[in-house]
Amino acid sequence: MKTNFPMPDAAGMHSYPYASVALNRPLRRYFDYYIPENLRGRVLVGGRVHVPFGHQKSLLGYCVGLKKETGVPRNKIRAIKKTLDTPDDAGPVFDRKMLRLGRWMADYYHCAMGEALAAAIPSAVHIHKKKRRRVQCIELRISKEAAWEMSKKIFDDSPPQSKILRALSQMDAPPSFRELKSAAGVASRSSVHSLSKKGLVAIGKKTLEITDDLEEVVQPPLETPPKLTPQQQHAFDVISRRIDAQKFGVVLLHGVTSSGKTEVYLQVIKEVVARGRQAIVLVPEISLTPQTVRHFRSRFRKLAVLHSRLTESQRRRYWHQIRAGEADVVVGARSAIFAPTPHLGLLVIDEEHENSFKQDSVPRYHARDVGIMRAMFDNAPVVLGTATPSLESYKNSKENKYSIVKMNSRIGDRPMPPVEVVDMREEWSGKGQPSTLSRRLRLCMEKSIERQEQVILFLNRRGYSPYIKCPRCGFDVQCSRCEITMNYHQNIEVVQCHYCGLEKRPPTRCPECGGENIRFGGVGTEKVEKEVNRLFPDVAVLRMDSDTMKTRDAHEKTLERFGAGGAAVLVGTQMIAKGLDFAGVTTVGVINADVSLHMPDFRSRERTFQLLAQVAGRTGRGAAGGRVVFQTFLPTDPAIRSAAHHNYEEFAEKELATRRRLRYPPFGRMVRIICRGKKLNEIQAYMNKLGQELREITRRQANGSTVLGPAPAPVAKVKHRHRLHVIVKCPDSSSLHSLLGSVTDLDGPTGSKVIVDVDPLSMV
Repeated sequence: MKTNFPMPDAAGMHSYPYASVALNRPLRRYFDYYIPENLRGRVLVGGRVHVPFGHQKSLLGYCVGLKKETGVPRNKIRAIKKTLDTPDDAGPVFDRKMLRLGRWMADYYHCAMGEALAAAIPSAVHIHKKKRRRVQCIELRISKEAAWEMSKKIFDDSPPQSKILRALSQMDAPPSFRELKSAAGVASRSSVHSLSKKGLVAIGKKTLEITDDLEEVVQPPLETPPKLTPQQQHAFDVISRRIDAQKFGVVLLHGVTSSGKTEVYLQVIKEVVARGRQAIVLVPEISLTPQTVRHFRSRFRKLAVLHSRLTESQRRRYWHQIRAGEADVVVGARSAIFAPTPHLGLLVIDEEHENSFKQDSVPRYHARDVGIMRAMFDNAPVVLGTATPSLESYKNSKENKYSIVKMNSRIGDRPMPPVEVVDMREEWSGKGQPSTLSRRLRLCMEKSIERQEQVILFLNRRGYSPYIKCPRCGFDVQCSRCEITMNYHQNIEVVQCHYCGLEKRPPTRCPECGGENIRFGGVGTEKVEKEVNRLFPDVAVLRMDSDTMKTRDAHEKTLERFGAGGAAVLVGTQMIAKGLDFAGVTTVGVINADVSLHMPDFRSRERTFQLLAQVAGRTGRGAAGGRVVFQTFLPTDPAIRSAAHHNYEEFAEKELATRRRLRYPPFGRMVRIICRGKKLNEIQAYMNKLGQELREITRRQANGSTVLGPAPAPVAKVKHRHRLHVIVKCPDSSSLHSLLGSVTDLDGPTGSKVIVDVDPLSMV
C-alpha cells in the first residue's frame, strides 16, 4: 500500500474533484469520495472529513490525497459531507511529514493507514463540547470505610455492585458514569441504580465547566543549570554537534543509574529551544511523568504534557498549544511521539528499553522505532537514554548505526550500591513455607528504619497470593473464562483473574477432592505489605500497584508523600522500579528476583536483568549510601548474577550469543500472528491452513525464514475466546514484509479476530 498521491499546491486545489480518504477501519486501502462544489478548495490533504461509509451516514476520515480522476463511476461515488480542517483556520491536522510517517506505520505494522493516523491524534481533539454541561454523577451515601466493608458483604449476591462500592470508596470526588466505569471496570448502570435503591449511593447531577484553559500551575523560579561533570559534558558535546548540524542521527546515552542523564537532556534541550525548535521527551510510565515534569518545569516555561491521565479538556488544550508552536518542550508517554510540533529539533526517549513503549492494540507500534523514523523525516537527532539498553539498540551501537556515549560514574562519584544475593532455598523455615522477607533483608530494613531512612521493596506481582492449590490432588483455581490461574486478593476477600477481571470467592476446601488443606501459594505486593506491617507495626507503609493507583492523581500523591518522608517503606510493582530519585532510600529489596525468568518468552532473561538493574539503582543516591538485596531461588542465573555485579556488558554479550545461535531478534525480525475466537475447531482449521501457506511462501522465497506453529498461545483462552498463534522468524525486515504481503487471507473465520504483531515484545 505504498501509494504516492499527488500533492497539488494551494492554487490547484479548486480543480480537484476527488479525494482519497483513509478510514479508521481494518481495511488496507483508501476510498475515493466526490468533493461537492461548495467544499472545493476546502478539503485539504492531511485534513479531517466526515464521509458516509456502509450503513453509517457519517464517519470520520483523513484526506490522504486529491485526485483529478477516479476509477469509480460518478453515479456510484459518494460525496464528502463535511470537512473539519480548512484553509481559514489552522489548516490540516497532519502535515506532509506526519502523513509520510502514517504511511510508513501502515506498511511496517501491517495495519490500515486510517488506523495509524487515528493513533496519532487524541480523540479529545475531535470533540467540540459546550462550555457547560450537566452530567450524572454517583455519590456515596455512607462513609468510605462503610462502603469498603459493604462491598465485601454484597459480593456473593452481586460482584458488579461490590466493585462499584469498592471503587467509590477510593475516589476523592463523585464520579460520572464514565469515570466510574474506568475505575471499577464495570459498565452496568443497572448495578448503580440497584445500589441507589438500597440507599448506598445517590445519583445526582453536576455541572461541568468545559474549558480549554489549563490549570494554573505555580511556576517555580527558573533554576540555574549546574556545571556538568566531564562525562556529562562529553555527552552534551556529542549531542550538541548533531543539533548544530540539524542532522538526523541516533545517540545511545548509556549511563548507569544516577549518572545525571536527565541533566544532559535539560541542557541539550536548552540549546534546541535557543535555536527556535522544539523537543519531545518520552517517558515510559505515567508514574514517572510528575517527577519528569517538575524537572523540566524548573527550566522551561513553555512546557506541554501529554499522557492518558489528563482530562479530555487538558489533552485538547495541550495538543492545540503544541500545534501552534506555543510549547518549547513536550513531555509525555508513548502517544506523545505524535505531538504536532511544527519544528522538531530533538527527540529524547528516556528508558528506551521499556516494554511500555510498545502499543498493545492496533496499530501495534513501538514508540522508539516510530520516533526514530519521525526524527529522520524531520532531520532531527534522537537521544536514547538508559542504564540497560535494549539488545536491539546495543547491537546497533556496536555496528555503528548508533553513536554510543557511556556515563559509567554516578554524580559525585558515589559508588554503585553493593548487591547481596540471598538464596531463598536456605531460608526454608522447616514448616514447608519459606519466609516472604529473608533474614538479611529484614536486618537491612531494621537498620534503615532505625536511622530514619527509607526502604523500597519491589515485587512484580500484585495481589496477595498468585495461586491457590490443593496439595492432595493438585487442583488449582483457574478462571472459568480464561486458561489462567486466579490471584487471591486478601483485602477484598476474592480471587481475581488479571486478564478478564472476573472475581469470585476463594474456596475453603478443594472443589475436586474435598481436601481441607487448600494452600494459598506465592507472594504478591499485598502480602508483602501485610508482612511489613506485621514486622514493623509502627512504620508507615505505602503500596503502588494497579490495585491502589486507581485515581487520576494517585501516582503523584503517593510519590510526593514518600518523597516528603510520609512513609518509611514503599512496596510496589515495576512502576517503582525506574526513574525514582529519593536520596533517603538506603535499602532496596527485590522479593522474588527470578519471577519474570519463568515467563515463556525468549526475552524473559533480558527483562529480568533490566528490572533488577533498574530497581537496584533506586538506592545509594544520597550521602548515606545504600544496599540492595536480591531474594531468589535461582542465585546462579546469568541475568541475576550480572545484575548483582552491575555488569551490563557481561550480560549483553552472553545473551546476544544465545540470540545469534537461535536467530532471535536482534539477529533478524519476527512477526506473531494470533487468531482468537469462540469456535476452536474453526480457528484450528484456519491456523493450520495459514501455517501451511506461510511455509510454502518461505520455501519459495528461500531466504532463511522459519515458521513456528501454529500452537496454542501460552494463555490459550481469554474471555471464552481460544487463542492460537504462529511465529515467523525472518532474516530482515524486507523479507518479513514480503512474506506478509504474500499471504492471501489474514481475516480469519467469521466471528474471529486475527492479530498481526510485527516485532512483538510479548509471546504470552
